[in-house]
Amino acid sequence: MRNILKKFAIIAAYTSIFIALLFVARKNYLLYHSIIEFFAIFTGLSISLVSFATRGFNQNRIFMKFGIVYLFVPIVDFLHTLAYKGMGVFRNWTANQPTQFWIAGRSLEVLGFFLILFFPKITERALFFLFGPLTAFLISAVWFGFFPDCFVEGSGLTVFKIAMEYLMVSVLLLVLIKCMRSRDTSISVLRRSIVSAIVFTILGELSFTLYVDVYGFFNFLGHVFRFVSYLVILNGVIVNSLKDPVQSLLLELNREREHLEEVARRDTLTNLFNRAHFNEWIQRQTKHAALCKIPLSFIMIDVDDFKKINDSFGHITGDEVLKTVARCIASSIRSSDFAARYGGDEFIVVLHDASEKQAEQIAQRIREKVAVSKELGLNVDISYGVAELEPGADHLKVLQKADEAMYRMKKAKKAPLDIQG
Repeated sequence: MRNILKKFAIIAAYTSIFIALLFVARKNYLLYHSIIEFFAIFTGLSISLVSFATRGFNQNRIFMKFGIVYLFVPIVDFLHTLAYKGMGVFRNWTANQPTQFWIAGRSLEVLGFFLILFFPKITERALFFLFGPLTAFLISAVWFGFFPDCFVEGSGLTVFKIAMEYLMVSVLLLVLIKCMRSRDTSISVLRRSIVSAIVFTILGELSFTLYVDVYGFFNFLGHVFRFVSYLVILNGVIVNSLKDPVQSLLLELNREREHLEEVARRDTLTNLFNRAHFNEWIQRQTKHAALCKIPLSFIMIDVDDFKKINDSFGHITGDEVLKTVARCIASSIRSSDFAARYGGDEFIVVLHDASEKQAEQIAQRIREKVAVSKELGLNVDISYGVAELEPGADHLKVLQKADEAMYRMKKAKKAPLDIQG
């Protein structure tokens, strides 16, 4: 009951604020516009302030990235406010210039969302040195008159302005989908805030395609939606960086744990999986294959005369041979297949839903790639053996069968030399 009353009180408060703003807009639109814009500017700068203030202990760098974006966007918003029709700050300007500043500011904001969501590896430094000059360029374009017209007195919005609004809405929809699907933990903590902010921004942009009068209702509504989008982002940043810094730290520790687990599963030399992970993985995979009645095929691979290579050319060359073979294996199999360094100069490949005949073709392809590789400057050959694991069969016996086939190939290569001897 208490929660219901609390929600009702919040809804009532927001509704009252909306009605009060609408009343002010009807009485004095310039006063309303100044109020809503300065609150939006203050909110945007607060996002930056909180982000920068918490950078020392906040491990989630996405906060800093939003902080940089909302450091520059309010600058353009401030000029938009001063230039608004009726303010009298820039006497020779019309309703066109503030509308141009509006498009410039929203373009920066949408670009920020796009870069943060689609290019998560972009650094704060790169964002800063991109948005700084870009903001200066857009302001200069409006100031010196080479920014495209956005509003014409007497006829309203230009085609360019409306097209830009729809373009930004399209980009925001892509960002929204990306955010909803992202598994990045740094984004997940802000997902609700980002999604809400994008939705309100889209509603704002659509509102700004409908007005004819800069003092009209849809212009009023668009400014409200934009302010709410800022407020949602600020709330998300405060909640996640101030009220719950431990959560951000735990997320970072979780990423580090996942990274260490991945490292523990890999062979440090070849970057293929190691034998320990293979032994763990094959148990689960064979059960799954038996349940789904899917055949698996094994390929055992061994580098011919590897000891002689080490003795003749040194262990560094020997390591390069192993890395070359590993690359040839990795480039010859599918993402659903599995490859590991089994030990020494031996490798194991497990092909998902593949017959022994298909495994033979893959193995031959790997051998050909190794043979034509020119990276090492010496001739390298491999021997291999293949065997198919029928659903429900013992994988150890099939593994042994592939191993025996590999040694038969190796022995067959040496047989002519033995006869000559």
